[in-house]
Amino acid sequence: MLYDKWENFLNYSALMPGVAQAVKKFIETADADTANGSYDSGVDGVKISVFDSATTADYQDAVWEIHQEYADIQTLLAGKEINFCRSPEGLTPKMEYDEKNDYQLFYSEKSDDLQLTLQPGRFAVYLPNEAHITSFALDGTSQPIKKIVFKVHKSLIK
Repeated sequence: MLYDKWENFLNYSALMPGVAQAVKKFIETADADTANGSYDSGVDGVKISVFDSATTADYQDAVWEIHQEYADIQTLLAGKEINFCRSPEGLTPKMEYDEKNDYQLFYSEKSDDLQLTLQPGRFAVYLPNEAHITSFALDGTSQPIKKIVFKVHKSLIK
């Protein structure tokens, strides 16, 4: 898991050669008015989704998620959210792994989770098989958010 400011994103380009510039270019043109939808990254193995959502106010409503084939690079264009990250060891599956959509959900079980605040200007990278909860309410009150998720195939990560 990585967490930093966008101004430092290219410092991590050695981890994703050929991907970092495409991601940075999209971020530099995106804002809260960017239309929801899927975008072409110009790089095979990199998908871009922009969408509106809302934060979850109750931890019990949250679910842990893992991906096996893709890493997530997540950021917000509007709003703030809390994210949690942890090892998937000890989590109880809520569903079988969905190979077509590359995800598996787990019940919310609190442990020594790493917690971070995602907001415009910051990003988080969740590597394959890192459990994460996103879109959690900052102050216990649900709020609207606008998010970008870049899906980066594991073959592009060093």
